[in-house]
Amino acid sequence: MNKKDFCRKPRKMCPPATPDEHIEMGNETISELELIDNLASGAVKRLKLVQGEDLKFCIYIQLSWKGGDLLLETQRKKPRVWSSLDRLAKHINSKYGSVPVVELYLWSKESNGKNRRC
Repeated sequence: MNKKDFCRKPRKMCPPATPDEHIEMGNETISELELIDNLASGAVKRLKLVQGEDLKFCIYIQLSWKGGDLLLETQRKKPRVWSSLDRLAKHINSKYGSVPVVELYLWSKESNGKNRRC
């Protein structure tokens, strides 16, 4: 391990789900490049923007040829999160262009445990 990796601070994710817990829960992931390819081929049914308990947003993707939702992940296999809905909307418009359907799930104390987690 070199000094750069040793001194690097860990990035915060949407708690309490870690990537390992996410995989254990039976959820699958998709990379940004795969998402762009599937959008170009028309295979994406919808994007679900989900706010976690820490008030950060992540994206779940539903594909026409695959059952269930896929969590968008980074190249380092961590969930891709945004602190602001405005920044997430700008990212979707600039990177993905036209998307079929977008659903928004906001976190609240009453729905604790019912909404998906990042």
